[in-house]
Amino acid sequence: MTLNDADRSYLGGIQDATREVLRRVIGDATAVAIVDAPNQRNVGDALIWLGELDYLRSLGLKIEYVADLWSYDARALRKAMPKGVILLHGGGNFGDLWIGHQILREIVATDFPDYKIVQLPQSIHFEDTRRAMLADDVLGNHPDLTVLVRESQSHERAEQYLPNVSVEFCYDMALGWTPSRIPDRDERGLLAIARADREASSSLDAVDQGWILGQHLTVTDWGPRGMSSLTWHGARSLTRVHRFYARARRKLPYLPLNVPDKFGTWALARTNSANVSGAIDLYSRARVIVTDRLHAHVLAALLGKPHVVLDNSYGKVSGIFEQYTGQFSTASYAADLDTARTLAASLVD
Repeated sequence: MTLNDADRSYLGGIQDATREVLRRVIGDATAVAIVDAPNQRNVGDALIWLGELDYLRSLGLKIEYVADLWSYDARALRKAMPKGVILLHGGGNFGDLWIGHQILREIVATDFPDYKIVQLPQSIHFEDTRRAMLADDVLGNHPDLTVLVRESQSHERAEQYLPNVSVEFCYDMALGWTPSRIPDRDERGLLAIARADREASSSLDAVDQGWILGQHLTVTDWGPRGMSSLTWHGARSLTRVHRFYARARRKLPYLPLNVPDKFGTWALARTNSANVSGAIDLYSRARVIVTDRLHAHVLAALLGKPHVVLDNSYGKVSGIFEQYTGQFSTASYAADLDTARTLAASLVD
């Protein structure tokens, strides 16, 4: 399936607006570094990553340095990019729910007071106000740091928790990715992409084959599969090699910088591409998608797939759906499982 004309036009408007925001916050720089690149099974983060790359290329920006959560090395970044803007990967990990990513962005802000830093669009969620105060202190003391947020709820939370940090709205970066045409397969039944982690709240992962009478149902979560799984596991093993090397280099500063980091960047690219390829293959076999994952919804919208969306634990999905992704003609929102079942049954008939 492909986007209809109305959805294609709407998506184009989102992409144009996003490029305008990026041009303004990045400024005159021609080189960027990206820190906290995704390196896990979550297809959503990989989809954001691909969107980020497409946007940066369209703006003519050269990516000089890339690091994931474990391979970040301040000395290597300075060497690779003596002048430019540091970008922090976007997503939904700003706050204390996924604390490792929060600690990393604060380390980067402390390491680089002399560089412009832009946090690419995030959702913000703090459960501990003391942790929020620490984030505000560290990030707010940076002389040139901007946090982009991807929905109004996060903007309100930033006003509450991060009063000393410069914050602007920007659409989710995954919407900048242009997918290849989805493979033509024998589409049958329903696919449920269901969370089973600390953000889960819909109980979608507990539905069984009898959820919708007479319809085949596959219930799963994000992750590599099939031939893409082999590529993913191989590439991720290579990123672990680079991670080990980066850790050793912090203790042995005479070790080379440039070539090993380019190898790590290549492996990260392969890992994320395999993640998204596996998801597209999975989507190609279903007529209708039901999900409580934000980017399972975004991917369905980008591919023109009819789908039903449920919320996550702290309103991230519903906030973005209500603000902009719900405008796609293929998207329907359900406040609970019973409503989701009714909507999915009507779409699959």
